[in-house]
Amino acid sequence: RDVAMLTDLVRCMVVAQDLRQVGALLVSLDSLSVVGLAGVAPKERQMTSEEMLEINGSNFSGVDERIMRITAISNRFDDSYDDTTSGGYRGSSLSVEVGWTLREGLVSFERVRDWEALNCQRHICEIQVHLASQHHQIHHAGLHSRYVELRNQYN
Repeated sequence: RDVAMLTDLVRCMVVAQDLRQVGALLVSLDSLSVVGLAGVAPKERQMTSEEMLEINGSNFSGVDERIMRITAISNRFDDSYDDTTSGGYRGSSLSVEVGWTLREGLVSFERVRDWEALNCQRHICEIQVHLASQHHQIHHAGLHSRYVELRNQYN
C-alpha cells in the first residue's frame, strides 16, 4: 500500500447537537480554508459580513488567515446520500491539508499563502462531523466496534 494515501493519521471528531450547528461549523471551516488540490486554482469565496460576525466575531480578517486546504468532502447529510449503505448513519468528513513548520521545537501551522515561501511540511488530516444523537447510538450501543470488525475484514 502507498502510505502517501493515508489521510486520517491525524483525525478529530466534532459532535454537533443539530444540523444548525453542523452548518455553522462548515461555514467556519470554509472561512479558514481554500478549496482544491495543490496546483489547482483554489476557490476564493469571501464570506458576508454577517457570516463573519456570526462565526468569528469581529476578529476575522479574510483570506490571509486561511490555514488549510479542503481536498475532499464526504457529505452523508445530503438528501441524495443512500443511507442504506451505512445502516442509516449520516455524517460528514472533510480531508484538509495543513502546512506546518517546526520553530524552536514547536509546531506552527502556517497560512496557506505562506506554504511555498516557508517550505512547509504538509499533511492531510480528517475532520469528522457527527450529530450527537447518532454519535451516542453508534459509540454506546456497540455499533462502531461491529463496523470496525467488518471494515477490517476487507482490508
